Amino acid sequence: MRASYYHGNRTFRTGPAPMPTPEADEALLRVRRVGICGTDLHIYQGHLDHRVPKGGIIGHEIFAEVAEAPAGSGFKKGDRVVVEPVLSCGACRACRMGAYYLCYKLQVLGVDVPGGMQDYWAVPASRLLKVPDSLSDDDAALVEPLAVATHDVSRAEVKAGDAVVVFGGGPIGCLIALVCHHRGARVRVAEINPFRLDMLRGFGLETIGPDRDVVRAVNDWTNGDGADVAFEVSGNHAAVRLMTDVVRVWGTISVVAIHAEPMPVHLYPMFARELTMHGSRLYTRAAWEEAIRLAASGAVPVGALVSRRIPLEDLQKGMEEALGGGPVMKVLVDLTG
Repeated sequence: MRASYYHGNRTFRTGPAPMPTPEADEALLRVRRVGICGTDLHIYQGHLDHRVPKGGIIGHEIFAEVAEAPAGSGFKKGDRVVVEPVLSCGACRACRMGAYYLCYKLQVLGVDVPGGMQDYWAVPASRLLKVPDSLSDDDAALVEPLAVATHDVSRAEVKAGDAVVVFGGGPIGCLIALVCHHRGARVRVAEINPFRLDMLRGFGLETIGPDRDVVRAVNDWTNGDGADVAFEVSGNHAAVRLMTDVVRVWGTISVVAIHAEPMPVHLYPMFARELTMHGSRLYTRAAWEEAIRLAASGAVPVGALVSRRIPLEDLQKGMEEALGGGPVMKVLVDLTG
């Protein structure tokens, strides 16, 4: 079997790997699709070298087929599954609070420990969720980022009628916007990439392009009140500077993007409008279950985000394309070839 290994210095190489031997509580998966996401791009750029070892195997947006499953797990050979890629201790303060996905000893599959960029992968059966046969392989591979979006939207308490601004129209920003729209919110997405702007409009989403002043556009849209909720999903310093300026009194800011460096934030509106700002990371099991329902029902058309599929051997090229800022939304690694 094959695996793609991280060598640091923006380098991945595909080579042979031993067949995993699952532990008693683990299922052996035949990996079919792996998504390249923003976290993977941070890994590629060296931002997470303190967590990802040289020779590590990344990949946490996984759709797979069960090859073997432990007795009594509820899974069997041939089941189509996605992987909730978090390992928690169950004993720390976060876990006792119910925030197991923020465990003080958290390990993320595909970051801190080996992930799914390999033909076969042994994973605790407790981390698996079944997906219906009605979901295509590509759609199933988008369940993980959709779970991020459902968690983010729930955490921000978006409700019908809310005015929502999303900074960044990449895969997660687009999915957040679509989930908000599904919940009956009014949405504007601020984005600069022409390809992504066209795609967002194709989903029926309103956009704020690079030719417009974002604060003025939001004020015009909301009659000067400001948005109820703003999501920062871009990772861009300019968006961070603006995010507190677009939100109404008692409004909410949700920081979703990973910022590798400290960013200046305009804090006066935090005081003047008594804003609430929070971070939003990973997901609850409920967010996964909602994501599967939304994808399976077609309420959120996740498959339309897929720009291309590449073989495992082209992971390096896929990373470069995803970082290039061109006509790319979502790149999937197809391991079935």
